[in-house]
Amino acid sequence: MNRRAAVLAAWLAALGAAGSASAGPNEEQLGRGVAALERGAVDEAIDDFELLADRGFVHPDASFDRGLGYVARARSPQARPGDLGKAAAAFAETLWLRPADAEAESALELVTTEIARRRAREGTELVAARPSLGRAVAGLLSEGAWSVGAALGSLLLSLGLALRLFGHKSHTLLSGAVTASIGAAALVLCGSLAFASGRYRCSSQPAVVVVAEARLLDERGVPVPQSAGHAAIPEGATVYLLGRRGSRSRVEWGSTEAWVESADIRTLASR
Repeated sequence: MNRRAAVLAAWLAALGAAGSASAGPNEEQLGRGVAALERGAVDEAIDDFELLADRGFVHPDASFDRGLGYVARARSPQARPGDLGKAAAAFAETLWLRPADAEAESALELVTTEIARRRAREGTELVAARPSLGRAVAGLLSEGAWSVGAALGSLLLSLGLALRLFGHKSHTLLSGAVTASIGAAALVLCGSLAFASGRYRCSSQPAVVVVAEARLLDERGVPVPQSAGHAAIPEGATVYLLGRRGSRSRVEWGSTEAWVESADIRTLASR
């Protein structure tokens, strides 16, 4: 926790300095939240950060500070159920907006470790679900990177075909055949993964469970029986929102698709 305190102090100093030079209402709200955190008014700080989120203000710094606020409250006598899940959602949102943020990654790891520790202390099994194979493979690189790979594959394919069509020497024809084969393979593989990545991006949105457990429901809203497998998603787990109906949300959790109460999850904001 000393490392987390150091991160908090560094961010408060940096954002406090930046806040004095900005005049926008959202920046002022962010500055008030940071100041509240600095003097230990955690509930006030959280209210400020949540107000920013309600206004639609999206920035990785705001998400990170919101996570710090929930972490501070989770470790105080005023802790509320779901605080660590909301902190995990905030830090995951920071990484969603700024993937190279090492401090947010470290903070998220600390929060998920703390959730696991508390569940173990309570004797509750921590269930981890890996993403589906298709989503995991498509997520190895960004959609843009897969698209670049497909474009390079197309270029190699065209070059190889040109060598085959206009070359006369045997080694030129062989080089053309090899180049065309590599290009075709790259085009098919990267093109398929770029398409899959785009489909996942358009059809789902990442979210995090912000309650102790999100009970799995069927289409009628009836809880899934324990005998059918894991019947709840643990706090802090990442799911993918597939759709909403009334007060319920259809989510993908690993290879499982089910419904949960919408209030049990928090979707990650995107620009």
